[in-house]
Amino acid sequence: MAFGFSSKLLYGFVILFFLFIVFFPPVYILSYIFGGGFSLSSDSLGAVVNSFKIALTVVALDVLFALPLSWILARKKFRHRLLVDTLVDMPLVVPTSILGISVYMFWGGEWAASLFGPSVHLFSKGYWMIILLHVVFTFPYLVRSIQAGLLQVSRIHEEAARTLGASALTMYRTISLPLVKKSVISGCILAFTRSLSETGATMMVAGVVKTAPVIVVEYKNAGSVSDAAAVSIVLILAAAALLVIARFASIKTRVPLFHVYPGTEKFLSARFSGVRDAGVFFFVAGFILLPTAFIVLANIGVVNASAFTALIHNGLILKGVVISFFVAAIATIVNLVFAIPMGVIISKNKFRLGHVFDTLNDVILLVPTSALGLSLALFWGNFEVNELLVLVLAHISFSFPFMVRPVSAALTGVNEELVEAARTLGATPYKSFKTITFPLIKPAIIAGVIMTFMRSLSETGATMSVSRNIKTITVVLVELFEGGQVGEEAILACILLFALSFIFLVMIKRSHGEE
Repeated sequence: MAFGFSSKLLYGFVILFFLFIVFFPPVYILSYIFGGGFSLSSDSLGAVVNSFKIALTVVALDVLFALPLSWILARKKFRHRLLVDTLVDMPLVVPTSILGISVYMFWGGEWAASLFGPSVHLFSKGYWMIILLHVVFTFPYLVRSIQAGLLQVSRIHEEAARTLGASALTMYRTISLPLVKKSVISGCILAFTRSLSETGATMMVAGVVKTAPVIVVEYKNAGSVSDAAAVSIVLILAAAALLVIARFASIKTRVPLFHVYPGTEKFLSARFSGVRDAGVFFFVAGFILLPTAFIVLANIGVVNASAFTALIHNGLILKGVVISFFVAAIATIVNLVFAIPMGVIISKNKFRLGHVFDTLNDVILLVPTSALGLSLALFWGNFEVNELLVLVLAHISFSFPFMVRPVSAALTGVNEELVEAARTLGATPYKSFKTITFPLIKPAIIAGVIMTFMRSLSETGATMSVSRNIKTITVVLVELFEGGQVGEEAILACILLFALSFIFLVMIKRSHGEE
């Protein structure tokens, strides 16, 4: 009975933490709708329209190449498959400011001009470079979502279709794709909202083009809180609407949408499968991997003793690195403490609130971070909270779902019969958790810790919204890049953070048992 009371007290405290630290502050800005502070100017409307156009274009390009690539990674065996699988994930963990610099250096055409002559120019800052940048960091969401769906689908139906003479294309379109439609829709929503919310990297390549998250930061810095709030409200409501649409579409959407054409599809499968694979790998190499890693490839000569000395003596960059690691570490530790009991609430549907908190976690995951940061700044501004504490609270809020999601998923898969057997043999709830549950969910916890830490380390938009005087390394790099002051010490900092991201990505893979 005592444990029953203490466990309820624990879960109650976790629920209060989630509601008042993680959930309510990010959506506080919605109160501007009722307070008369909501008005959308023509500039704001144009920025919102630009964001939606860019996000839709990006998702269309992602889907075109993610569908075949996810199939190749899930169903085909080839050399270096794990390497390709790992490299596709790189944009997920590379800090977005570094990604923005790298993509701009690649598509800016400087290397092409030096190689082919000054008349060769690839892209300049603006609409299309934003799209190319957003494709880089949204593409993995589609691939991961669809691949995960395919890996969960039994291959019996596919093998039966092939035995009956169906071509690979017909089988994929009529059997596999309908079975993973939820994964496709989920990936599209994640990619769309991720594109819609990106701030720091977009600022580096946007030029005169304004997107919604960028204009939120500009309004906030100029003191136009009502204008910034209006754009933020639109973004938050769009995220919530997309979540509802995704859940509805996963039930109502039917695929395939067209009839089967056996002869044509068999011809395409036989003659163009090699072309398809080559085209997909060319896209991944030329539009995802090279732009992501170009900052390292083009500046490997910067890694020398003088650059390290310059980095150490550059107080602005060094301070930014220290602040980034401090904030990310605190956010990760706090989230770890509260994510495990929240994972239990969601996975075991405690108090019949599991589905509610699972949905609220998804809402936080989809809220654009610039809007989230502004909402947090306004909320905690009512209490005159220290700027560093607001920054930490912001990072706790937007990174919390990255810890909860893998933990709750792992807890769902724990065999309750093992736990009950331990309890029957006299084990206390704490001991049964320590000896049975914890070892089973440990890989998920490790993955959650790494993803939370890297998500905090890489964030720019929310940081710029809540903090003016305290600057993380990603904010410092954005400001240096915009001011044209990127020296060798800044490039070295980018390379070191890129290397750290790759190491953490490998750790995530190994924590999931991938070799």
